[in-house]
Amino acid sequence: MSMHLQEEFVIVNTPMQRVEAVMTERNLMELWMSPAVRFEPLDDWRFATGDRWRMTLTGVGDLLHADYVVHDRQPGLVLWAFNGFWEGFDAWRWLPDSDAPAAQTIIQNRIEYEIRIPGLDLLWPVTVGPLMGWDARVQMQRLKRVCEDETSSE
Repeated sequence: MSMHLQEEFVIVNTPMQRVEAVMTERNLMELWMSPAVRFEPLDDWRFATGDRWRMTLTGVGDLLHADYVVHDRQPGLVLWAFNGFWEGFDAWRWLPDSDAPAAQTIIQNRIEYEIRIPGLDLLWPVTVGPLMGWDARVQMQRLKRVCEDETSSE
């Protein structure tokens, strides 16, 4: 099995507090989350260390799913560990852009993973992998719009 890495960044014209809300409040998250995945809490909609979630790729039934657990949670960070059809870490970080003249925040999403289904690991780089990269870039643009749209309720 080989390690895969996907990383995306976006700069939003809004302060950290707004990004924190967009990253964790259900009504706001649902505005930017990818429709290619179903991401559901196993308990409540919480992001404390140890909270459990399940992610399923839509369109393939329950075939490709993974169990997620909040591995680390700090202001400006949600780090997930996941295990299922893939295994690894999914880090969402947001930090102030100190070089910016106005309130700007940098948001980073970094996923490091291995595919755990034999054969799928060989097909991934030419099938799902590129689609996942495209979907991540589109998702980051939706995230930017929601962060910068002050009319979205918190």
